[in-house]
Amino acid sequence: MRHRLAGACVALVLAVSAGAAAAQAASGCATANYISGVQAAAIQLHAPGPDAGTVRGQLESLQGNASPPTTALQPVIDALAASPPDIASARTRLDALAGVLALPPGATCHVDSTPARTALHDVYASPVFAGLDATSQPSLLSRIAQFIGDLIGGAARTLGAAGSVALLVAALAAAIAYAAWRLRGQLGARAARSAPEPAGETDDPASEWRAAAAAAGRGDYREAVRRAFRSALLTVALRGGVRVDPSWTTRELLRTIAGDAELLAALAPAADMFDVAWYSGRQVTQQQWEQARQRCEVVRTLARRQRPALR
Repeated sequence: MRHRLAGACVALVLAVSAGAAAAQAASGCATANYISGVQAAAIQLHAPGPDAGTVRGQLESLQGNASPPTTALQPVIDALAASPPDIASARTRLDALAGVLALPPGATCHVDSTPARTALHDVYASPVFAGLDATSQPSLLSRIAQFIGDLIGGAARTLGAAGSVALLVAALAAAIAYAAWRLRGQLGARAARSAPEPAGETDDPASEWRAAAAAAGRGDYREAVRRAFRSALLTVALRGGVRVDPSWTTRELLRTIAGDAELLAALAPAADMFDVAWYSGRQVTQQQWEQARQRCEVVRTLARRQRPALR
């Protein structure tokens, strides 16, 4: 008796939902048609002595005409196609699908949203919402000025007029000293970038390599990178039979180098490390020197193993 009552309640709910979906289906909405068909099939399965073949045919038609295609109804169809048909399993699965697909009250497929969009646009265009995207945060300069003003004001209340003047003078002196320090650093970096590279002293790769190790030993990693890269270039040039002038700078020597793809691929990162170390104006660390040394060592090894093509 209890099971019959529960089944009747489910059927009643599905009937009400099916009525709402049927109203939507009348408007030619494919989604509403699909939902109303599922709910109608669920109602038939709750009827006494349901015809499994008829319900299965309806579900197969729904699934075949669904847009976009779906296989959600296949387990129900398989249960109804069993011998004998598994009505209980099909009813349970179809009830779950019908409950998930039930449309909320007032749902519709075809609706003109223009009035709603216009109303929303008018609301956001009203003066109440004007300037929502404008930032109200003070700038960094304003915050610094405010901090200095608060500091001087507090000093004036604590130290008096003479003390506040002395504090202001000290703050200005500190600001001037900081600005001078930053300017000196920038000028030094600019001078380092513009300083010309010295002319070469030798065309011996081994001598340049030893000079690189000596420069690294005394902490001059910038010079160490330059010497190591010159050693790599000289190794490539001499192994390829290129005439080398010992007075050439590293860039002049680099322009004479030609080789195969593998050698040039190894030479490119070594050249990049030389450019950063010599022309960037930044201090070269020991870690950067070690990386440059490894890249130059790869070039030297490849150059000893093969003879690059002459330019």
